[in-house]
Amino acid sequence: MALRVHVCTWNVKTTQPPEVDLRELLHLDNEEDIPDIVAVGLQEVDAKPQSLLIEYIKENSWVKILQAYLGAYGLVKLRSIRMLGMVHLISVHSRHLPYVREIRPGYCKTAFLGLLGTKGAIAMRFSIYGETFCFINSHFAAHAEYTEHRNMETQTVEDYITFPNCTPQKINEHSYIFWFGDFNYRINESAENIKALCSQQQYSTLWEHDQLLSSQKENLCFVGFKEGPLSFPPTYKYNVGTNDWDTESGKFRKPAWTDRVLWKEKQEKANTVQLITYKSHDQYMTSDHKPVSALLSIDMQESMTELENPIEWKMDLMSMPWYGNEDGLCVYIVKNYKTYSWDWIGLYKVGFHHLWDYEMYEWAVGDGDEYGENGCAVLFDCLPEEAGHYVMAYYSYKMDAVISVSEPFEILPPRDEDKDPVDVQVEQPQEDV
Repeated sequence: MALRVHVCTWNVKTTQPPEVDLRELLHLDNEEDIPDIVAVGLQEVDAKPQSLLIEYIKENSWVKILQAYLGAYGLVKLRSIRMLGMVHLISVHSRHLPYVREIRPGYCKTAFLGLLGTKGAIAMRFSIYGETFCFINSHFAAHAEYTEHRNMETQTVEDYITFPNCTPQKINEHSYIFWFGDFNYRINESAENIKALCSQQQYSTLWEHDQLLSSQKENLCFVGFKEGPLSFPPTYKYNVGTNDWDTESGKFRKPAWTDRVLWKEKQEKANTVQLITYKSHDQYMTSDHKPVSALLSIDMQESMTELENPIEWKMDLMSMPWYGNEDGLCVYIVKNYKTYSWDWIGLYKVGFHHLWDYEMYEWAVGDGDEYGENGCAVLFDCLPEEAGHYVMAYYSYKMDAVISVSEPFEILPPRDEDKDPVDVQVEQPQEDV
């Protein structure tokens, strides 16, 4: 079996999410081909002080709308992290959630001698089916003359970021690495020649002048990383609201492939990643950058057959169906897992968006493995009144992860005697005066 990973990067130029359909951007436009993992990296998200302050109260607007799309197709948010204008979101399909472990963030500032986070990288790593994945979202120094500085930034990120309390801790020790963002590498050619070749779709002629590709050939940046062919127009710089090259900013920037997606496999995993698509998305015009995405397939056949589900949900002993406003008895058996007193079981609606999106939860049975074949019992008190399909998920406190998700089941509407009473206002007759 293969895992399909969709990676997307977009410099959004401090704009709010557009009121357009974003499914094509996230590869959700074909319900029979939904990715297993989606990673989105944004740059230049609004980072004014008031915007950052608001995010202590409510979720970032970009993360909220993107996860709403992803959640509608069964993808659950692992984490979203931020460093000033850089925002990083990773979601996995709910069927893979029980096999995700050791989610850890990493940060690296490279602006102003490493003191400012306006440039640099934010990263997230985790293991899934025993294989380690690392996703890095970067925004590097601008301007054509700073190629050497950008090369140094890539080295700084690789050397500096260390993930705590997990194995491995360094970027290049992971099985699979995906590095994407606004790298800001330019094309060493005149604007007139670039535009002329692009108008004829002769993109390959420009590859030898691309700063990233040239630096990579000399082992100055992204050593060992792979990239798909740049067979789409340069992604920067455009007049906002159009697909026309920059004529309004007064800077007349040369077109360039500033926005990229690269990947790298560990030596023993060589050739297990296959690129399916690598493209820009010209229909999104709210920024002076075009978003770029890559869809990749990873051969995980051996890894995905080795892991055992540590929780066996005894649906046949749970007195199904359950009814709203009544109690529900959850019965399960623990196998090859040492329970902890702060483990809990969440009740989620099918299509939940993230770990904390539960309808209700109950503490799991401590020392549950001692119950053996008799199983453990947890009582959900007063089930949700809203009818629909639900799942139960077992959260491990020590692992900081969901380690098992039940099969979907239905909660039926409350029976008549269990419905909440309706407060009826009865108008009292007025006395004759």
